[in-house]
Amino acid sequence: MKIRKANPEWDALINEMSMNSASIAYGLFTPEGNLIFANNTMCHYLGTNTTELQPQNNLINPNFEKIVTYKSNSELVFEGLLTIGDYTNKHYVLNSKIFKRNNTYLVFAEADVFHLFEENGKMSSLNQEVNNLQRQLIKEKKTLQQTLNKLKETQQLLIHSEKMNALGQMIAGVAHEINNPIAFVTNNLYELEKYAQNFITAYHSLELEVEKNASQELKNSVQRIREENEIDYVTEDMTEIISESKMGVERVKKIVEDLRKFSRLDEAEIKRIDLASTIDSTLTIVKAEIAKKNIQFSFDSTQKMMVDCYPGQLNQAILNVLVNAIQAVNDGGKIGLQIKEEDNQVMIIVEDNGIGITKENMSKIFDPFFTTKPVGSGTGLGLSITDKIINDLHKGKIEVASEIDKGTIFKLIIPKEIK
Repeated sequence: MKIRKANPEWDALINEMSMNSASIAYGLFTPEGNLIFANNTMCHYLGTNTTELQPQNNLINPNFEKIVTYKSNSELVFEGLLTIGDYTNKHYVLNSKIFKRNNTYLVFAEADVFHLFEENGKMSSLNQEVNNLQRQLIKEKKTLQQTLNKLKETQQLLIHSEKMNALGQMIAGVAHEINNPIAFVTNNLYELEKYAQNFITAYHSLELEVEKNASQELKNSVQRIREENEIDYVTEDMTEIISESKMGVERVKKIVEDLRKFSRLDEAEIKRIDLASTIDSTLTIVKAEIAKKNIQFSFDSTQKMMVDCYPGQLNQAILNVLVNAIQAVNDGGKIGLQIKEEDNQVMIIVEDNGIGITKENMSKIFDPFFTTKPVGSGTGLGLSITDKIINDLHKGKIEVASEIDKGTIFKLIIPKEIK
């Protein structure tokens, strides 16, 4: 916009007002609404795309036609909030004074510094909320880790317990107790994720507003606060923390679901199940021991094999044999688990390269209370219970082959359908 030379009568007042503010907009108008001159800020507020501005179209409240009707005993005809802009595009609300002298009107507007301070205060408050959110996420992550540690301790307890009737109840109870805080953490994480996204979006919006409307001094202040609080790092790290925590929760939920499947106390009757899926849930119980001894373990869980059984009891039988195999192998040993279908029967085969079973002990391994372990290390009931579950309950059989220092093979054989 081409700006004409200012009226000399106004020079002193204009210079004085300009010197006292870092963000000033002013313009001189005729009573008809023609712009005589204006500074760049006023041109910006009025719209720089227009060469012949009519302020009655840009001074919204109060409008220019109303301003020229004001009566005053002094040169000051208006003081208060002035809305400049139009009804279709962005408009501005400014602290303004309008003076009348020699049939001309000086509109003097000062940016609402208090509003900018308020926005800065909101941003500082938002920064504090982001920091609080990060601390809460870290706390939730610690809670999750503690839950995982408790779960591992529980798994260790279950592995070393051969009182199989109590085992199912214990697992079911643990799964239930873990499931409650996990549900709480899961819900909180998803809520926190939404809050975090809202905070980040709001922060960027405030950042744009400050960048667009604030004075350079305020921009510098905002930048300093941003750097001191490491806002860029916090917003990025906060998203990663939420993502990692959600992954951890899903892992815990999977473990809890496997524990629930393993116990199956609500399935005391015969049920048709996917055998590979059932074995997979049982493996959850022994994974820690397998990892502890660095055992090379193999099992193809993708096989689809449906079988009629008592799920809870079959899980216990498989677990007993797996625990024996783990105890029999040395660190770095091998254990393989297979499932095969032959005629109308299903075979669950557990093979290890452990110490093996002597010939004299082979006939005793299913006897109640028989054990070769040191006193206090076992009750000798594990394989006895397995025998009753497979032979008596499922009308199947167990085959065992073993060679000293080479390993042992257990075959749990049950019919696909129980009459």
